Amino acid sequence: MADVRVQLNNATNGAGRVLAAGAAGAKQVTKQGIKTLTQPMEMSKFGWFDVLTALLSMGMFYFDVTSDALVAYYMHDDPETKAWFLTTLLLLVIPLVVVNSFSLYWYWFDENICESEGMCYKLPKSSRWLWAFRIIAHICLQGSILRSLDVIYYGIQSVRKGSLVPSNDHNHHRRNGTPDQSKIDEDHTGVTNAGSHRRPYRELWVHAERDAANVDVLSSLLQDAPQLIMQLYIMTQTIPDQALQGQISQTLMMQLLSVGASLVAMALSVASFSKATRLAEPSLGNLSPAGLLLLSLSHFCSIAPQVLCFALFAGKYLIVFLVVVSCHWLATSILVLIQLLCCPNPLRIGATFTHDIRSGPCNRLDDIAFSAVFGLILLYTFLNVGGRSPKIQAGVYHALRLVEEACMLAFWYLATDGSLWYHWLPLLIVSLLCVLGIVFFSLYYFCANPDHRYKKHLSV
Repeated sequence: MADVRVQLNNATNGAGRVLAAGAAGAKQVTKQGIKTLTQPMEMSKFGWFDVLTALLSMGMFYFDVTSDALVAYYMHDDPETKAWFLTTLLLLVIPLVVVNSFSLYWYWFDENICESEGMCYKLPKSSRWLWAFRIIAHICLQGSILRSLDVIYYGIQSVRKGSLVPSNDHNHHRRNGTPDQSKIDEDHTGVTNAGSHRRPYRELWVHAERDAANVDVLSSLLQDAPQLIMQLYIMTQTIPDQALQGQISQTLMMQLLSVGASLVAMALSVASFSKATRLAEPSLGNLSPAGLLLLSLSHFCSIAPQVLCFALFAGKYLIVFLVVVSCHWLATSILVLIQLLCCPNPLRIGATFTHDIRSGPCNRLDDIAFSAVFGLILLYTFLNVGGRSPKIQAGVYHALRLVEEACMLAFWYLATDGSLWYHWLPLLIVSLLCVLGIVFFSLYYFCANPDHRYKKHLSV
């Protein structure tokens, strides 16, 4: 018996040591995983996180377009929603045409108009074959995919071949305003540019990131936002009848899928735009994977209640809604224009507004277009566009937006007169999303904000 006790004690002690070692190892792995997710990605190096975000953007593009196409398809055969079929289809196709037109124009702008100073990188001339491929891809409405492929290609090349000139000096290869002939080389398209310079792949990768982010944001504004509001508006008209009948149509299921895809696409595009802006200006600090996730969730909880309030209010006061939204858009656009012209933050403006025509008759026209586009973003969520005191701006913006949402919900609730079975549900959803938005943004600001970490890193 004594031997048995000794053996049991030895076995128990051995098992305890193994469990303790395993727990310590698991703790170490957990710490390392948290550090990897919360550590800002290296500014000058293309990595797995950049590949993942590019692939995620491509996947979201196809998922979003497919869900909207399925909604249009089922609407065509549904008597309740057939009247909205053509509108849904036009809100899918027309924005894609506009976005691809802008994308193709930006390719031309980057090679011919862009001044090689500041944040604007003038790209080497591409071959005719590459231009033919670009044109065909944009005719097929695949501009977003082509932009993401640019990100992956230039990123991989930046890792394989490195920077041909120091990445912190964009213009040292230019001497007295003329290209340094020692940098003339054959570009990746196979065309030797005798009158141009060869860009470091790191700069080409950063420029591709920003262009892809611009295209995604433009797509989410022109396609996802109107589609989202319209589908929610239609659902407010059809859900009560279907609920009374105790059935859910296939059209409604596709609408729910489309709404979810549009919300995710909008939130991710705005967060990715912030990531690309920070990547372009090293002093801003890069986002970590956890930072991008928390920022996306924060934007999701900001966009969702806003579009829900828009749809509910439009369902009862359509004309008033159009007037209110137009005035809101005009006010935010003027605000952006004032910041752009009167009190800009040079770092933010340069990293945000890349396709800037700096001379000629279109000099101010493109400023107005820029302000109008970012005014649309501010209809749904806050984004620092390059002005002074962004924290004060964010506080005032969210306070005014809460007042706007509360007024819209109150007028909608009074108009329902308690006759709708779901009249209490939007109140609960909007309140819950506002609280979650505050929680996610607080976690981002205090735990994953690259500004804090980057300043701490610089001070070491």
